Amino acid sequence: MKKNIILIISIVLVDQIIKLLAIKYLAQLNSVTLINGVLSLTYLENKGAAFGLWNSRWLLVGVNIVIIFVVIKLLRNKTYEFTKTMKTAYSLILAGGITNLIDRLFRGFVVDYIDINELFYYPVFNLADICIIVGILVVIVTIVIKTLQKQEQNYEAIQNRKGK
Repeated sequence: MKKNIILIISIVLVDQIIKLLAIKYLAQLNSVTLINGVLSLTYLENKGAAFGLWNSRWLLVGVNIVIIFVVIKLLRNKTYEFTKTMKTAYSLILAGGITNLIDRLFRGFVVDYIDINELFYYPVFNLADICIIVGILVVIVTIVIKTLQKQEQNYEAIQNRKGK
């Protein structure tokens, strides 16, 4: 669990430092192209949820807090035996949620800065968003794999009983 706490703190610190730099420098420039046609740094104040949806700061703060507590509860739950992969995935989700919550509480908006709009039509996002998406994808893929493995074991058990 210590490694997960270090991971969470590291992500929160790195993302918040990048956001402070974006506020100080990028906000004045608005956008800087890093790789032509692929990647830009674009300053954006996102007052909504993911991809700018909704626009109620306190509703989003509340939802963000509930999600953080649910993830913490899952990580601390002794009923489930989480693999290192699942713990890391939940830690990524937690770190992303915490750093975006910090933005909403203290700035009133989430600072977004990664722009791949020229490559894909995709909203500007940040490191926290990447962590949340990767964490969710890992959880989903892990659940699907475990479900398929369990179904395969059940099928084999049924076949073995039929063979006896």
